[in-house]
Amino acid sequence: MEQEVVMNDDEIKIEDEGEENFEQKLKKVKEELKKCQKEKDEYLAGWQRAKADFINAKKDEEKNREEFSKFTNQIIISEILLVLDSFDLALKDCEMKNHNDEKSEKLARGFYLIKSQLDDILKKHGLAVIKALGDKFNPEFHEAIAETDSKEFEAGIIVEEFQKGYTLYGKVLRPAKVKTTK
Repeated sequence: MEQEVVMNDDEIKIEDEGEENFEQKLKKVKEELKKCQKEKDEYLAGWQRAKADFINAKKDEEKNREEFSKFTNQIIISEILLVLDSFDLALKDCEMKNHNDEKSEKLARGFYLIKSQLDDILKKHGLAVIKALGDKFNPEFHEAIAETDSKEFEAGIIVEEFQKGYTLYGKVLRPAKVKTTK
């Protein structure tokens, strides 16, 4: 009794042709099945890698978008720093002159309130002042433009701040210009 293995897309039929032929065809079907299984595994692994790559690319794109949006205002904030410097000078001038009349006092308080509002707005958008006075000099955050001898402080301590430094979301926007001890 001979059997013949006929493979269609949906089913496998075995027809009688003989035991020897049957074993060869069965072996051929098993090899074909192994080949299909291997291809399926390769396609599945490739699909899973592609899916993981897509998810990672999506996360990276979102992270890049966040970083971009954080620093898009960097140019305008840098220019506003000049206004903050002017407010600091005006306030320092008001304190130094020590005006006793009511008009001067109101003017100084007005400067202070406006600067305070501006500071709060910029803080909400990631701007932070770099602390300098009394700290150890750090070239990452400070720019030394003068040095002085000091018996009070050890070398490298900031004793005067000429211009405030700022960071924007932790990135140095402008280093503080300082005087340090030798």
